Amino acid sequence: MKHTPASPQAEAKTEALSDNPFAQLPNWFTEREVIPLEDSLALVVCHQTMRQIVALCRHLAENPAPVLLTGETGVGKSLLCRFIHASGDPYAPYVSLLTAGLEAKVLLARLFGPGECPDECPDDAAPGEAAPLMREAAGGTLVLEEMGDLPRAVQKRLMDFWDGGPRNGGPHVGGPARLLCATNTPPERLSAPGGLLPEFLARFRRIHVPPLRERKDDIPALVAYFSRLGASRTESLKSLEALAARLADHAFPGNVRELESLMALESGGLPWRWRITGGEKACCVRPPVNHAPKASKTTAPRRRKT
Repeated sequence: MKHTPASPQAEAKTEALSDNPFAQLPNWFTEREVIPLEDSLALVVCHQTMRQIVALCRHLAENPAPVLLTGETGVGKSLLCRFIHASGDPYAPYVSLLTAGLEAKVLLARLFGPGECPDECPDDAAPGEAAPLMREAAGGTLVLEEMGDLPRAVQKRLMDFWDGGPRNGGPHVGGPARLLCATNTPPERLSAPGGLLPEFLARFRRIHVPPLRERKDDIPALVAYFSRLGASRTESLKSLEALAARLADHAFPGNVRELESLMALESGGLPWRWRITGGEKACCVRPPVNHAPKASKTTAPRRRKT
């Protein structure tokens, strides 16, 4: 059999591949960005939109203006809040408060201290022993989670605080706290009648985080990251890409948080298809219970009634 010599272009390509060991790696592996935030906590991005959001967050970290992050539950808004904080001064205080469903008097007392209550909230604020969060986060970052239903009294008090009005709360050690807000309420509902005050919304630099189903380039990078955390063995790139390809057909209503849960179960050996759809033989997995044999008891015979 006659051997056909390779073309000069093919030889050059083969030589380039041998010189560059990363040339055959997938794009999601070489282009991903893993930004460590804390132990076992990192921001993983690969999709172009998320890269732009990360670049914007880096820019906003240098600006003291408040930031509002919107997006579905589990898209990574809390991680982006931590990233903005870490991009500024990672050693400054970082305080987070879940505001969903809390009344105005409770929020005002928690943020500014007991007895802090304007005319819109006639009842006295509930007393508390903890220091006001504005003081606790002074010089750092205060995050209000799920603030889509923030009471108007709190919105007005925050605007007065930003403006440095007569009720600005006095001096703060290290400077006032930087405010970051996050909500899963759609942006159009926030600005609709009955939503947040227009003048309150106008104070924020807004970032909308797209759901995972709209940025599927992030799925392989996230699968690799969660697999590294949860699996006891080293996964190959081929197996990770095969798993990511199967998961790409799923809509992920829980977004990144759901993917993390699926990967935790994947490392435990539970078939991923059952976790998503329930399968034809969905089951509830329970740990085996060892029943110790009961000790025999000798009882006296019952006395018959006469």
